[in-house]
Amino acid sequence: ATNNQHSSPIMCDAWVSWNGWYRLFIQGQSVQMPDTCVDEYSCGTHAPLWLNGGHPTVEDGVVTRDVCGHWSNNCCYFRSNPIKVKACPGDYYVY
Repeated sequence: ATNNQHSSPIMCDAWVSWNGWYRLFIQGQSVQMPDTCVDEYSCGTHAPLWLNGGHPTVEDGVVTRDVCGHWSNNCCYFRSNPIKVKACPGDYYVY
């Protein structure tokens, strides 16, 4: 959650090998990635990630978006490889 300020332990996914589609949940509720810049030290990490370009509609199908990591007062200091995002019927997203 974006209001999780610098909790312990700090999490990092720099060495995770992502493969497949992912749906995000917090306490059993479906959630989506933030799509605006998130304050540093939020989300239980130093450089929180956010989806740059917004979320698609169901009609858009699968879209490609950049993911940015906020660090050193730069909302896109870290950039990941582009990811695929899809809006699903039932009001949730997969990444």
